[in-house]
Amino acid sequence: MILYGCGNGDGNRHTHANLPIILAGGGGGALDTGRYIKHEPAPLTNLYLSLMDRMGVKGVERFGDSTGRLANI
Repeated sequence: MILYGCGNGDGNRHTHANLPIILAGGGGGALDTGRYIKHEPAPLTNLYLSLMDRMGVKGVERFGDSTGRLANI
């Protein structure tokens, strides 16, 4: 899995919403590939938690400002 993106959704206003994120690779079969997902607003750290689950990391309940895991990745 390779995560590539930017911390600003709008470089002129320095907003942290609608971040351009690319998640490449299938993680050895852990992720479905070939999809485009427009997710409801959520902290980016929710994605990190979900990816940690897919990588087999145990015992991480929160990460940064996360509010939960993403269901559809």
